[in-house]
Amino acid sequence: MEKKFFEWSDTMSVGIPEIDEQHKTLVDILNRLFVAVAQRESNEITIEILDTLVDYTKTHFGLEEKLLQDAGYNPAEFAAHQSEHRAFVEKISTTANKYLIEGKSVSFEIINFLKHWLQEHILVTDKKYATALQASGYSTKNWTDFASSAMATKQAETPKRKQWWKVW
Repeated sequence: MEKKFFEWSDTMSVGIPEIDEQHKTLVDILNRLFVAVAQRESNEITIEILDTLVDYTKTHFGLEEKLLQDAGYNPAEFAAHQSEHRAFVEKISTTANKYLIEGKSVSFEIINFLKHWLQEHILVTDKKYATALQASGYSTKNWTDFASSAMATKQAETPKRKQWWKVW
């Protein structure tokens, strides 16, 4: 079996299945972007994958932040977490805009940056809130129901052509 650019591992699990599934999808989209760049696929495909990455990331971060707010997560930690999310979205949005508007190519350097940022964010920042929520005994059931429904609605609204990671 061929090795993927970004392998999901169980050590990345935060113990909340819905969040883990969303993280796995982000990993899949990043892998698809890597393949598109490596195989020099058309600009249209690369743009669609970048657009999907930006859109899915924003949705995931919004749901994750709702979980932290619902759980009464430490306000200072929440603010720092939210700040990391904003910086990441800004970075991928800037990359997508450069590609789209200026015709600059997506480099492996950017893809590596995205991979390492996401990996570090999950393993450190997300694990921190997961541990805090478990220690407090917070039940994620209501949030999971809400998040699953929100993601299903989002999927239904997303044109099939924008779901590039699904063909991986």
